[in-house]
Amino acid sequence: MLGILLGEAVSRLERQQHPLAVGLRQVREYVLPPLAVILVMRQLLSVAGKDSWVRFVETLTWVAVIVAGLSLINALLTTKKQPIKWQIHVPNLFFQIARGVVILAIGYHIINGVWNISLAGLGSSVGIASAVIALALQDTLSNLVSGLLLLFAKPFRTGDWIEIDGKQGRVLEQNWWSVTIATPTMKLNIPNGVLSKASIINFGQEGIWKSIFASFSYDDSPNQVIPALNTLTEGIYLIEAKDPALLSSYEDCSITYKLSYKVLPEKDWLVAAELKSRLYYLTKRYGLTMPYPIQVQYDVDAKLGIPNQIPQVLENRQQELVTYLRSLPYFLTLNDHQIEKLAQRARFKAYGKGELIITEGKEDEGLYIIFKGKGHAYLIDEQGERQIVDELEVNEAFGEMAIFPGEVSPVTAIADEDVEVVVIPAKEVIEVIESNNKFAAEILEYIEERKRMVRLAKGIKDEASPLISNNGRRVQVG
Repeated sequence: MLGILLGEAVSRLERQQHPLAVGLRQVREYVLPPLAVILVMRQLLSVAGKDSWVRFVETLTWVAVIVAGLSLINALLTTKKQPIKWQIHVPNLFFQIARGVVILAIGYHIINGVWNISLAGLGSSVGIASAVIALALQDTLSNLVSGLLLLFAKPFRTGDWIEIDGKQGRVLEQNWWSVTIATPTMKLNIPNGVLSKASIINFGQEGIWKSIFASFSYDDSPNQVIPALNTLTEGIYLIEAKDPALLSSYEDCSITYKLSYKVLPEKDWLVAAELKSRLYYLTKRYGLTMPYPIQVQYDVDAKLGIPNQIPQVLENRQQELVTYLRSLPYFLTLNDHQIEKLAQRARFKAYGKGELIITEGKEDEGLYIIFKGKGHAYLIDEQGERQIVDELEVNEAFGEMAIFPGEVSPVTAIADEDVEVVVIPAKEVIEVIESNNKFAAEILEYIEERKRMVRLAKGIKDEASPLISNNGRRVQVG
C-alpha cells in the first residue's frame, strides 16, 4: 500500500517538475524492497536478528536510507535562491554538515547497532590520532570553527556586498574553509580564519551611495554651479537614486562640490567613468572654469622695458553665431537686426554621447538647433516602451514648445555622439514671432509637423491640420 501511494505521489510531482520527486522515488525503489525483506524474515520466517543474512539485508536497508535521505535533504534545503516557497535556504556549510551528519549517524548505527562492532577500543586510538591530526590541521580546523561562528553571528549572507580590510566584493559562497567574494575584476577566496579577525562592513544587497567631487573657480558662484551639477546624472539608468549637489569645501584656488548617487557597487566604475566624461561637457555647456595652472603671456614695453601681462581670453563666438543663423533657410525671413539680436542672446552648449539635451515632461529652455553632431528624439508610450520620434541631424531644430509658457516637452532628445547645439532663449523667439508673420507661420507649421510625429509614435491616428500643407511637407532647419 505504501509503495502504491508513493508511486502515485511521485508521478504527480514529476509532472510538476518538483525536486521532492527524486527523493520519494528513491524511497520507493531503494528503501521499501529491503525493508519488506527484513519484515518477512523477522515476522514470517522468525529468523533471528543476529543472523548474517538479516544483518546484510539490514545494512542494505540503511545504505538505501542514506541515499534517499541525501536526496530528500537536497530537496528540502537549498543554498541558492529558493525555487519553491517551502524550501529552506541555508549556507553551503550548514548544507554540507547536514549531509555529513546523516552519513555519520547511520554509518555508526550500521557498525555498532547492526554488526555489534565495539568502537570503544577504536575510540582511544582515534583520540590519539585526532590530537596529532589537530596539530597538523590547526589552520584548517581554525577555518572550520571560524566558519561556524560566522554562520551563527551572521555578519553577512550570500549576495551581500561587503568590505574586508579595504577589499570590497559580493559574497558568492561560504563553505567550511573560506568565503568567496566577487570584485569588479576578480574572485577572491578569503579563509574563515582571516575573516574572523578582520573588520567587516556590510553594505547589503542593494545599491550603495558613492560620491564624485568637482572643483571650480571662485569666479563661478555656487548658485550657478550647483544647478548645473544636478543635471550631471540625468539619463544614466544605472543610477538608482541621487542627492542634490552641495558645496563641500573652500580650497586655496577653488571651491569643491560633492555629488552623491546610489548605484550597484559592481557598476560604479562604469557610472564614475561616465560622470567624469560628462563633467567635461558640463563645464563647456555652462561656461564654468575648472582651476588649473594658467599660462600668462608677456610683452615688453619698448620705452620702460617692463613686461606687461596679457591675460588669455576666451574666443568670442558672437560673429560665428550671426554667420551661422544667416546661413539657415529657416531664418531667411528675418532681417539683419533680428538675426543679430537672436545671436546676442543665443549661446552654444556641448553634450557628450548619451547625455539628455531636453527631457520629456519638462519645460524647454529655448529653441535648440544642432550645430555639430547628431542625436535622436524619443518618447515613452503607455506600455513603457521607448518610441523614436525623430532623428536629429545637423541644422535640425527642436525644443519648440518653449514658445508656449507652461507647456512641457513631449519628447526627450539625447545625443548619439558629441553634440554642440545653439540655444536661443524662448523670450527672444517669441519676440521675433510677434514681429514677423512669415517666421511665425513657419514655426507653427513646424510645431504641427512635430505633433503629428508624436501622435504617430504613440500610435494615435493622425488627423488633418490646417497648419500642414497638402503635400505633408515637413519644415526643417536646413
